[in-house]
Amino acid sequence: MRRHESFGTILIGKSVLIREGMVRILRVKNFRILASVSCPDELTSAARSQQLLFLIVHTSDDFDLAIEQIELVRDQYPTGRIAVVADHYRQAEPDLAFQAGAAGYFVSSMSCDAFVKSIELVMMGETVFPPAFLSSSAPAIKSDHRSRTTPVAETERTIIVTAEDAAAPQLSPRELVILRCLIEGNSNKGIARKIDIAEATVKVHVKAILRKIRVQNRTQAAIWGMNNVLPVQPANSNSLLPAVDASESFSNSTALVPR
Repeated sequence: MRRHESFGTILIGKSVLIREGMVRILRVKNFRILASVSCPDELTSAARSQQLLFLIVHTSDDFDLAIEQIELVRDQYPTGRIAVVADHYRQAEPDLAFQAGAAGYFVSSMSCDAFVKSIELVMMGETVFPPAFLSSSAPAIKSDHRSRTTPVAETERTIIVTAEDAAAPQLSPRELVILRCLIEGNSNKGIARKIDIAEATVKVHVKAILRKIRVQNRTQAAIWGMNNVLPVQPANSNSLLPAVDASESFSNSTALVPR
């Protein structure tokens, strides 16, 4: 994906092992890794003119260090996008990260595909946090988006993915097949070849899916699909697509924060 290459990705955290693992995952997905360091002070000024994504790796019970790192990055790279990757969910942390200027909070128990899709949303200007945090903090977040002085990209869009929304859309068997293809990152041409239909027909189905699940692009649709396990098998018996496995999905783990 070109967006991966347009952003320079920088990992910050004390755990060298976890950072190395994340670097391997991201490089396979064609992310451009600029640096992997233990603290922001180790970064050089060479990257300041680039679009930057910072992943703060948090692996301790002391979140003050992560907040300090977020604030340092925000001060030195005000246009950079920041997300926290935590070893497990702690209730108070997402709110603290958001207030400090982070645009995402992810938990390392998610699947690799969900992790990559969530990062893509942050790159696109979205704000992605766990639904548990969203449900308890949404009113305050809306107010804070209006009053916070930290620069926010004008292209930042707002969509909420909730359990109520998940049950609403009725996707056809063909649309479910195509949604699985979107989760796998297939292009319209690739989907057309895989399920033996015209590319123009694929485009029609994709537009219908986006409308029904109330999202704005293919990446958001893929996130929705991973958040909502799709047990319905494709009607086309020749389909090569497997059913989405609940153990591999990022179920109830991310939501896009409203402005």
